[in-house]
Amino acid sequence: MVSIPYLDKADLAPLADAAASWAALPTKYEALQREFEQRVINHLKGHWDGDAADAAFVTMGKARTEYENAATEAERIGKLLQDAHGEFAASQKQLHALLDEARDDHYKVSDDGRVEDVDPRWDSPTASASPGFADERKKKLDSLVSRLTRVLEVATAADEAASSALERDANGDSGSFNTSVYTTLDAVEADQAAALMNKKGRLSDAEITKLNLLLSANKNDPEFSRDFAVKTGGENMLSKYNELMSPPAGTTLSKAQLAQLKELKANLGTTIGTATTSDDHRKGGPDPEITKFQNDLLKAGQRDFNANPTESPYGLSGYQLTSSLMSEGKWDKDFLQDYGDALITADKNAGDAGQNPDAYWGYPRTLGTTNIGALDPMAGYMDALGHNPEASTEFFGSETTVNGEKVDHYDYLMKDRHWPEGAGYTGDPKNPNGYNNLGHALESAVTGHSYDSSPSADTPAHNQDQAALMQKLVQDVSDDGELAHDGMQDSLGRMTAEYMPDVYRGLRPDGESEEDFLPLGNSVSANFSERDITRFMYTVGQDPDGYAAISYGQTQYSAELMNYHLSHPDAYGLSDKETIYEISETGAQVDGILSLGRQDSAVQESAEGDKVFNDRLASAGDWGKSITSIGIGVGTAAITSPVGGAVAGEVAGNVSGQLIDMVVSDLERDSSDDALYASGADLESSKSAVQAQLRNAATISVAENSSGLNQAEIDTAVNNGAEAGNGYANDKSRSYAQKRG
Repeated sequence: MVSIPYLDKADLAPLADAAASWAALPTKYEALQREFEQRVINHLKGHWDGDAADAAFVTMGKARTEYENAATEAERIGKLLQDAHGEFAASQKQLHALLDEARDDHYKVSDDGRVEDVDPRWDSPTASASPGFADERKKKLDSLVSRLTRVLEVATAADEAASSALERDANGDSGSFNTSVYTTLDAVEADQAAALMNKKGRLSDAEITKLNLLLSANKNDPEFSRDFAVKTGGENMLSKYNELMSPPAGTTLSKAQLAQLKELKANLGTTIGTATTSDDHRKGGPDPEITKFQNDLLKAGQRDFNANPTESPYGLSGYQLTSSLMSEGKWDKDFLQDYGDALITADKNAGDAGQNPDAYWGYPRTLGTTNIGALDPMAGYMDALGHNPEASTEFFGSETTVNGEKVDHYDYLMKDRHWPEGAGYTGDPKNPNGYNNLGHALESAVTGHSYDSSPSADTPAHNQDQAALMQKLVQDVSDDGELAHDGMQDSLGRMTAEYMPDVYRGLRPDGESEEDFLPLGNSVSANFSERDITRFMYTVGQDPDGYAAISYGQTQYSAELMNYHLSHPDAYGLSDKETIYEISETGAQVDGILSLGRQDSAVQESAEGDKVFNDRLASAGDWGKSITSIGIGVGTAAITSPVGGAVAGEVAGNVSGQLIDMVVSDLERDSSDDALYASGADLESSKSAVQAQLRNAATISVAENSSGLNQAEIDTAVNNGAEAGNGYANDKSRSYAQKRG
């Protein structure tokens, strides 16, 4: 591995000079060739005949070819050195930036890559004990270590590739010039990685480490990924992956070896995903080689891959292997549609034949001794959709024909399919339920961003298909609360938080017509009925993760909506006091419905129920702050700022960010009588907590916008609004949710 001191101090000027010198050689060789032709060949033509002349002219013709080959080799070496210089210079620049960042933020980076936190605030008991300080410093340290490692990996892969390319003698024993010199490091590294994947037999630990380095350094590079995939081949790639993840019985792997294989799974999945998207912007349409690679993966779906046939007659199917890799990276939208159609067809055909997914994808198939992967291919496929919002929205809005029957993708996965239980089926001991993966796919489908990233001011406005799917989901869960399956409530909660403007409209009698009070900007409205959104939030609020996400969504939206209207007093025409009352009323409705759901949940009724809910609320604080960048909703940047998204992204979240900090700080305190937000054991405590949140939001907004309201007026508006909202929440919950049959 290239070291930090070496990359930090490396003088790249000689390499740049060498690249320039080699790049200049072709012109010199071409001049020598012309001079040779003019002074020797042309001079002798017509003046020399006979056998000796014929032989000489043949030799001179070969010499002319050598001049051409020399020029070609020099040109290619020049390009290779230039590419190497660009790679090293980019890595060095990134390293310098990281070292500066570490120094400015009081982290010490040692020569061996260790990072130490030397912030002077650790010497102050008061400062170091402040809420969130230790977590914040740890996250920054981990981020620095990760980015430093990444830079060194890229530099190391480039260094080894350049060395290999320059030492390579493609001509063997021939004394001729080499016209097949590599011109890019990507090509070298793709060949090296493909050679390892194509090697017969198991790879050694050193070879796995080398393959990991190559893939990690280049997994997001379209050129490398494309060449690697094409040179490896679809079926061969699955076969080698299966072989690596399924060592022979009796093989004992160390923790380090298992970690290497888990890393390889992630790197390989991301690389292949990048390969499938490498021709997305290609002139002339799809790359035929990538199309063939994708088709090979589809054909391999039903085939079994058995790494150890002498030990078991059964192996994993191509669907299981491909889906295992699909959980990483971003895969091509069109391929995901074709793959999903094929997978649902196989899944439903098995069910129609009497085999549920447990049996069809499970025993006697096993993951092997490494236990890496997932038996249920639908789990990995759902995560692939979760990383590609465009693909997931399209998929859940379409259908597949199976044996002449139309199978709606959404209905099949949400209502009809039996999802196997167990970590072996999902590949995730923390989430042994495929509904968790289904939640990821639905989350990206309705929000427009990957499930494991947060929305921003640049997130596209909700479109018609996204809003329609969210509306259908809310209605279905309203009609049948069992559809809010265990494992997906955290996703349902986050989805709801991002549709909070639509939630507020649904709870207000004339919400759909209140475009000025609850603006959607460019987003298409998901029209929730009062009954449906009440039942939905009551149901999702019974889960601690769902409760936490919607609660932060309400906190964020109420705070930013107050700030928006107090800074744009003409947007709706209410007085500041009336504005605070109206927003407090609807915010308290949301919180009240959630609180009633929480109180009626089996979790809350347990001995540790209150602690479980509050712990989840505290741990979700970072996510809560992440959504503050969307201001008063996705697609509203043009409303919140006359100059659009960039400025809106900077100013949005100022109020709600402060408010969420207050909530998290209170939750992290020791249990005490004055820990207001941490008290959720009864409805009165919940009412007091939401009133405190709304009061703080109003107070900050009034101060930021120089409103003339005094604190007594703010308190009256908030308390009266919240009291009314809690009453509405109680009435609606009892009418719509608690009495439904």
